[in-house]
Amino acid sequence: MPAATETPLLECRSVGKRYGGVVALQEVDFTLQAGEVHGVVGGNGAGKSTLMKILAGAVAEYDGTVLVAGRPVALSAPQAAMAEGIAMVYQELSGVGQLSVAENLFLGRQPTTRCGRVDWMGIRRKARAWLAELEIDVDIRRRLDSYPLVVRQMVEIARGVHSGARVLILDEPTSALSPPETRRLFELVRRLRSRGVAIVFVSHFIEDVLEICDRVTVLRDGRLVETAPVACLGKHDVIEKILGHRREATERGYEAGVRLGAGRSEPPVLVAEGVSLSGSFSEISLEVSPGECLGLYGFVGAGHQELVQTLAQARRATSGCVRLGGVSLPPGDTHTAVRRGVVLVAADRARSLFIKGEIYKNVTLAHLRQVTGRWLTRRRELAATQPVLDRVGCRPPNPLLPVGSLSGGNQQKVVMAKWLLGDVRVLLLEEPTRGMDVAAKEEVMGLVAELTAQGTAVVLASTEPEMILAHADRILVMSRGRITREFVDADVDKSALMRSA
Repeated sequence: MPAATETPLLECRSVGKRYGGVVALQEVDFTLQAGEVHGVVGGNGAGKSTLMKILAGAVAEYDGTVLVAGRPVALSAPQAAMAEGIAMVYQELSGVGQLSVAENLFLGRQPTTRCGRVDWMGIRRKARAWLAELEIDVDIRRRLDSYPLVVRQMVEIARGVHSGARVLILDEPTSALSPPETRRLFELVRRLRSRGVAIVFVSHFIEDVLEICDRVTVLRDGRLVETAPVACLGKHDVIEKILGHRREATERGYEAGVRLGAGRSEPPVLVAEGVSLSGSFSEISLEVSPGECLGLYGFVGAGHQELVQTLAQARRATSGCVRLGGVSLPPGDTHTAVRRGVVLVAADRARSLFIKGEIYKNVTLAHLRQVTGRWLTRRRELAATQPVLDRVGCRPPNPLLPVGSLSGGNQQKVVMAKWLLGDVRVLLLEEPTRGMDVAAKEEVMGLVAELTAQGTAVVLASTEPEMILAHADRILVMSRGRITREFVDADVDKSALMRSA
């Protein structure tokens, strides 16, 4: 790695960002040298995404100064960032799977012949040369979506490098990769580093950061905590800096940990045996009893979110079986799962709601025959909807409003209201309070606590350790698609969860 005394290739000076009265980033300093891999870590809401979006031109208005090779620049749009040699490879890859590898390398900038037609021969020739230069051995004629995720990532990285990027921002690049795929990606990162490309490596996987990075920057609550060489840090050091306290000096409340009970003695209502989903998780077995809240904790890409979707049959398992009350649920049959009382509250509320439709239509949609009988009338739907809207505390409680006019927290309450119209035996929650303020979070999770107290079995999947510690009776930690630890009849805190993830 070049000496720190050299002019940084990329530098942030007192960079900040506010959204109304909320401070997302406050006076952050950051430097990146040519030929350096610089890790950026922090908990949810630490400011990582905001800082990276500023550097990638996705957030145009910000405080402070960004310099490239010592020269102040205005990163007002992604095109402006790309013109300065900064490219970002997002976790949700932007490649077009239906096109070939070669076509993806030249997306938006296809060379043409003298006649003005696309130069397909030139595209294929240059694509082979580019990938060979980076030692990426793939068939450029195959569709991109026929390759595993790691290859698609490498193609997107190659596209950035050969479009002139001197700085590459990798957003959670290993979150959905197996260990062999991670090794393959790291080999490419090392080759790029040896060529002088500077790489920002944003990740929740601290082991990966410590393995591949030269320096690490820790953010917390929108502020810079520390930037240090990897040689000076261990995993526990990084965790303590992310949390903002030492394990032996924790504060009261969930920071100090919670005491989990010995588990339920009742027979389980939902049992998963050897359930696998290709590319997400393998051989997962678990059970949850009536009146129990089972927490599934992991970093982004751990597989726990896909697991609850599979338990709800929203995804069809590759292998294994899920049983409700001793009877197998038909794989991929969400209708049967819902009819038997297994429901999913997904992180993406758009998957559960018809945003342009009225609130009452969203609430009754899954239970029309039960609610209205043989004759469907608005009066019957409204009569069934109003009590559950009042119960969940939807504001405003007007069932005639379009659900898209509600805040995110109240949209989630509508989702909860929809399921409360039916018989819920197992409630599967995937990041149930994402994007909500503190008050809305408390109200939604208060509803979950009521259902648990009434005997509903709950599976809560979250990347927020606070959420898991506050509500789970028993905790399973997942990492890279496998269960790494179970916490039951034990004391557990945030540090223990993060060390196991």
